[in-house]
Amino acid sequence: MIVLNLELFIAHRLLGGGKGDTVSVPIVKIAVVGIALGVCVMLLSVFIIMGFKKEITDKLSGFTSYLEITSCDEDALYAGQGVIVTDSLLGALCRIDGVKQVARYVTKPSILKSDTDIHGVMLKGVDSLYDASFYGRHLSAGRLPVLNGLKASNEILLSASVAGLLQVKVGDRIASHFVQDPPRVRMFTVVGVYNTGFKEYDDMFVLCDIRHLQKLNGWQENEVTGVGVELFELPKIAQVEEKIDKILPLDGVNSCFRVVSLHDVAPQIFDWLDLLNMNVVIILTLIVAVAGFNMVSGLLILILDKTALIGILKALGYRNIRLQKLFLYIAIGLISKGMLVGNLLALLLGGLQHWLQIVQLDPEVYYMDTVPVCINIGAMILLNMGVLLVSVLMLVIPTILVSKIRPIKAIRFE
Repeated sequence: MIVLNLELFIAHRLLGGGKGDTVSVPIVKIAVVGIALGVCVMLLSVFIIMGFKKEITDKLSGFTSYLEITSCDEDALYAGQGVIVTDSLLGALCRIDGVKQVARYVTKPSILKSDTDIHGVMLKGVDSLYDASFYGRHLSAGRLPVLNGLKASNEILLSASVAGLLQVKVGDRIASHFVQDPPRVRMFTVVGVYNTGFKEYDDMFVLCDIRHLQKLNGWQENEVTGVGVELFELPKIAQVEEKIDKILPLDGVNSCFRVVSLHDVAPQIFDWLDLLNMNVVIILTLIVAVAGFNMVSGLLILILDKTALIGILKALGYRNIRLQKLFLYIAIGLISKGMLVGNLLALLLGGLQHWLQIVQLDPEVYYMDTVPVCINIGAMILLNMGVLLVSVLMLVIPTILVSKIRPIKAIRFE
């Protein structure tokens, strides 16, 4: 025995428009197009803000780290005094859940001098264990410095903006002047040029061998400016920071440590991202409201257009609750069609921007030269569920009007 859901059958026929209809067909098309455009704009807004967050976080963590362990005495760092980092400390950090990698580093200000110009930079000394994949992804010329030799490497990696300012290219030698007592000069060879579009940091950071800077400071092999801690996920930064605080200091080493997070390094950038979040919330709210009212008006017109059908069904004994279900099915069908089209359109436009980078930005303002897009399936599912739920709740009210229609007047309605 086949059980026929009459409401679904009628809803399916009405969604198809039916033959000879002059009002229902355009109503259906307009409602679907409105929902599709609304969902597309909402998804693109979410993709772009997530892309901004990911790109900026990746670039900040590439130049610094998610967490940095340095001396708690900032005056000591300015005076050229580092912290002692033992192998046991590094091992304990690596064993913390959520930690991807740890790496020692030494930073030292310097003045680079070419034949034409000078420019102040921050040399960042690292060793062969340092993960330089960030610089590798943004390499525009040359290669990364080789840091695993028996002697300290004279190779450096600088940004395209610094190379353009000093008018140097890959293979050129450049003098690095260190203001200390006594003043020192080191000659380096430019082996690579990178360009991240993050101008504020591109103009400052130069990558070199950690052993050069340790020797200039008169430090031992285990004495550094700090330790960079990379994580698998940014949301775990507070949790990992708390765990690190519990193990510092370790093994009775006479050093005072403090943990600095990525949010502490650039609070103004994260405040800007939070402001973008607020803008996206406002955009989503307005679009959902407009799409909801568009659906409500469309359903009301559809109910008005099908008044005679409602009267006939009521005369045949159809109850109000079943009629409300009928028009809710129609509404859900329209919303589903619009959401499907909107999702496909958003994926198409987002994919085109991701691969072709059509929309460009000013890197001095936005820290990147193109609009970033991060397509997240989880966010898509949550957004679609939210839109469907809100839309259906808004459409419950117009379906109640069905109960107010009287069969006799409805059958005579024109």
